[in-house]
Amino acid sequence: MPGYVAAVTIVRAWITAQPDLVGPGRPIALGAFRQHPRSPGQGAYVLLSRIGRAADLVAEDVLDSPRISASIYAGTDEAAELAAVAYANAVTSLTGTPAAVDGHRFLVADDVVGPLLVDNHDSDREQYQYLVDSSFYLQ
Repeated sequence: MPGYVAAVTIVRAWITAQPDLVGPGRPIALGAFRQHPRSPGQGAYVLLSRIGRAADLVAEDVLDSPRISASIYAGTDEAAELAAVAYANAVTSLTGTPAAVDGHRFLVADDVVGPLLVDNHDSDREQYQYLVDSSFYLQ
C-alpha cells in the first residue's frame, strides 16, 4: 500500500553521497539543503522541496513517489547551469540503476524537467538559479 516518506531528506542524502557531484571542486560544491544556507560561500548548492506526488508504477511495489523540485543556485550563470546539468544527469542515471539510501531504495527517477533558467537574478545575493524537477519512485 502506498504511503509517504521524508522524501526531501532521502533525496538530500542521496545527493550528498554522490562523490562526483558534491564537494569542493565538484559541480555542486556546497551540497544540498532544505533552506538557503546563511553564508553560501563559493560554488553551487541545491535547495530541495517536495512539490507533489507522481502516479504509482503499475509493475512495481512502490512505497512513495515524490515529485522533487531542485533549485540550483550559484554566483554565476555558468556555474549554476553546470551544477543543474550535473544534477539532472545524476537523477537520470537512476533509471535502471536502483540506489539504496537510508533504508529505502530508489527504483527509478522519471519525468525529469529542466534544467530551466529562472530569470530572477538576485543582485543582492549575487546568485543565479536553475530548476530541475523529477519524480522519484521509492521502495
